[in-house]
Amino acid sequence: MDCYQNQGKAYPGGNEYNVSIFARRLGAQAAFIGCFGKDFYSGANYALALQAGVDLSRCRHYPEECGMAMVTLEQGDRTFLGSNNGGVTGRHPVRLDEADLRFLEKYDITVSDRYSRMAPAEFAKLAAKGIPLAYDFGDEEPDELTWAVLPHCTVAFFSCSHRKDQEIDDLAQKGLAAGCRAVVMTMGARGARTYARGMDDPVCCAARVGPVLDTMGAGDSFLTAFLVTAIQKFALAPQGSGEWMECMQAGTQFAFENCGFYGSIGYGLPCPQDSEYQNIQFKRR
Repeated sequence: MDCYQNQGKAYPGGNEYNVSIFARRLGAQAAFIGCFGKDFYSGANYALALQAGVDLSRCRHYPEECGMAMVTLEQGDRTFLGSNNGGVTGRHPVRLDEADLRFLEKYDITVSDRYSRMAPAEFAKLAAKGIPLAYDFGDEEPDELTWAVLPHCTVAFFSCSHRKDQEIDDLAQKGLAAGCRAVVMTMGARGARTYARGMDDPVCCAARVGPVLDTMGAGDSFLTAFLVTAIQKFALAPQGSGEWMECMQAGTQFAFENCGFYGSIGYGLPCPQDSEYQNIQFKRR
């Protein structure tokens, strides 16, 4: 849940959770393997995903609280103030078993990110089964986790609005050298770039210009529409700059549309009262 202090509302969300719902909105089949708690907000997240048509049959359930992030909006741009370190997910990151892997083999791609708290060994299990992986590394500086996960990625996503062009180029080339089929760099107002194996130059896509209400979920919506287009139109193997550009344009358009309402997926709920979550110590992430 993303708790907007300035509104007194909590909006459902969470990286792969968002991706599964966005995929359904784009007409794709989607499942989510994650952890739910037993509190009101966990129940709301679960119900909204079911309503969207997401398969939740492989999810885990624990008697704990939903992950919470405290957020404020400044001219449409969301700023994270702190979190409870992922709540139930932070304490119980998913470990994939054989039944999970058989389940994931039915899908075109699996999506994860660093806030899933999953260990690199879990992604090695996917690679061993030949299951394609898209991974969102976010805007953090490359670290031990980055270099451990990259060799298992089919498509890697990085948020790079704060990075200089040469830094972006260098990081993308390292991703390709690690074995990625493509490395996608989103750069905010500077647009996005895709570096693909076998191509000498990146494909660059301009950002959409227009009014923005809330950027929460923009990266997840871009990633989802990019991948859905790559899968449905090009069997996850776009060739040439034109096909990669089509994927980026789909991501850019869907992300722009998603910036037109509050929260990652909408559905504002009342923020929790302090008395309800006394055991949560919010820390800057």
